Parts: sequence; C-alpha cells; structure tokens
Amino acid sequence: MDVTVIGGGIAGLALAHQLAPDHDVTVLEASPGPRGGGYMIDFFGPGFVAAERMGIIDELRARGHVYEGVRYGTPDGAESGRIDVGPLAAALGGRYFSILRPEVELGLLAVLPRSVDLRYGARAVAVRDIGLQGGGSPRGAVVELADGTTLASDLVVACDGVRSPVRERIAPGHGEIVPMGYRVASYLYSDPELAAELGERMLMTDTVGRVGWAYTAGDGRVGAMFAERTDAASTERPVPDRERLQRDFAGLHPQVDRALANAPESFYDDLAAQAIAPRWSRGRVALAGDAAHAPSLLAGQGTSLAIAGAEALARSLRAAGPHVEVGLVEYERRWRPTVEQVQLAGRRSASFFTPANRVQLRLQQIARRAVTLPGASLFAARSVLGH
Repeated sequence: MDVTVIGGGIAGLALAHQLAPDHDVTVLEASPGPRGGGYMIDFFGPGFVAAERMGIIDELRARGHVYEGVRYGTPDGAESGRIDVGPLAAALGGRYFSILRPEVELGLLAVLPRSVDLRYGARAVAVRDIGLQGGGSPRGAVVELADGTTLASDLVVACDGVRSPVRERIAPGHGEIVPMGYRVASYLYSDPELAAELGERMLMTDTVGRVGWAYTAGDGRVGAMFAERTDAASTERPVPDRERLQRDFAGLHPQVDRALANAPESFYDDLAAQAIAPRWSRGRVALAGDAAHAPSLLAGQGTSLAIAGAEALARSLRAAGPHVEVGLVEYERRWRPTVEQVQLAGRRSASFFTPANRVQLRLQQIARRAVTLPGASLFAARSVLGH
C-alpha cells in the first residue's frame, strides 16, 4: 500500500518508522529541514512504552537527560522551594527522562528506514478523494502541493500539528484549535556561563499571572520558556516579537531576565491549545498526533501521545490488512479513551498552570510541599499513567 504522511514532525516520523516495513511511505514536510529551537519536555507514559516496543527508546534516551529536579525562584532572586525528580522517576520504574523536542525529531530521523521517501520543502495545500469503490467509499486520496504537483496514494495521514487544515475536512466544524487561555513562548541560545549556574535543576519562577523557566540544554546552551494568561476565546497565533516578549516578561527572576535579554529575533510563540474532533478519519484520509488530539502543552504529554498514537495506528492498519477503513476505525476505538483522559487532565490543570492571584500561588506552594511526602511520587506516577 502507498501511504502519504503530511508532516515530518514527531508523529509523522514515528508513523513512517512503523509503516515502512509493510508499505511504501512518503513523508511531506513543509519546512526546509529538521526544525530547531523548541523546548524541553518530560518523556514518560504511553509514548515511552511505545518507543520501547518500536525499538527506538535507546536512541531517544541517549539524547535526553534526567535533571535533579526543579527549583522555584522569586523576583528578588531568592529560592522559594524545590522538587526532586528522583522519586518520581523511580516510581515510574525509570521510564522517564527529559529531552528537547527537536532532539526527539532528530532521534526519529536517525532510525528512520531508508525506504521512506522524506521530502522537505513539500507543502501540502489540499487533499481530495480519488475513485469510488463498489460501496461508494474512496479507493485513495490525492495530495496537492504548493508547487502544483500532486501525489496519489492509497492512504493519506495528516500529522501536520494542532492547526492542521485537514482536520476541518475530516470533521467539519472542528478545524479550529481549542485555546486553553495561555500564550507560550520558548527558545534556545548559547550562554555557557548561565548554563553552568543553572546546573542540574530547572528554574521556574514563583510568580502571579506570568511564569518563566530557564534551564541548561547541553553544549553550553540555555533554554527559556515563558507563559502568560490570555483571552481564552482567541485562536489567533501570536506574531513573535522580541521587544514585546522582553517587555511582557521582565522582572520575573534575575537569571530569567538574563535569558530574556538574549532572546533571538525568531522564536516559538503560540497559544496553548487542544485539538478535539469527533472523528479522526473519513474515507482514506486520517489524522494522527496533534492534528487529531493535541492535549496542549499544559498536559505535558503531547510528544508521548504523538509517538504512542502513531504506533497504535500502525498496529491497527497491520491487523486490518487490506481493509484500511476497518483499521482506521479500530485505531480510533482503541486510542481515543487514552487521549481523552489526558486532554481532560490538561483542561483541569489549566487554571493552575499560571497562578492568577496570590491565593492560587500559595496553593501551588502548599501542593509542592506535599509532593515530598511519602507515597506522593507513586500517586503522581499512577495519575499520569492512568492507573
């Protein structure tokens, strides 16, 4: 079977990796090459287990890191608390590490089968059905590219992110993102001195309305991330503006201010949002990864779900054999409950992601102290894994 994957990010590459042994796979990626920048994510949960089954966990772990934990800081530079990662990692059976999002992509590229036709600079602009079988269902789909060319295949899977234009085609009325009421910005830059100062603990500011993070990202680099509350009704993507970023997040912490002063002209800047659709496929066109079920950055498992969901889709297609539509239905039936559980957790945590007032900040501080109590790490591990 010929399969076209739209999007060469984490979900698209993971899916191509799993489909390649049985199918002819083409991956279309609009960017000119692997994307840099990004932010640090915690890798655990269903994606970790899926990566073990896929045989790629060693490649990813080699690119990751286990920090000692997080320290919290106030605007005057004082330390206001700490959380150690060790107990949580132990409760997860060692199935936990931190990794830069672009390193996940590079790791998947390193193990991508050579048979996969990966095309950078190939921007899909439309998808349409081709032919009808006896029962009236399409026998394939065609992807139209920005350069005027087309690519026909037996199956098209859109892995083109939370703002996927294909989602509206599959689930009319659900093409828009579901904003969580936060704007998030992040970048990496070289600063060996600050990286050494930050050491093995991520810094998170203990602040109201706005939050900043700073952490060492390897090779003398520093990662910075910022979040602030926004209008929950807005779906428009922010335009990265270095001066605005520096103005909006100044004064959170002296070390964060140093990272802010080195913000590049171009950086990641978007709304924390979910993608929710009542169906993930129509005919021979399907959704996977954030295009189908983005949990939002607040849930902390977007990468994990992208990899696990890609593996789930590939397994369902393999089991269905020539009955592609049956495989797509089974993929959704099996995978949707896990996704919806994580999305619900993300929505519940949204109001506390950035404290709106000093009362919420105080509640967060109390909750942090509770994490150090006996049994708390095991409870947290069971919560994130859903059992």
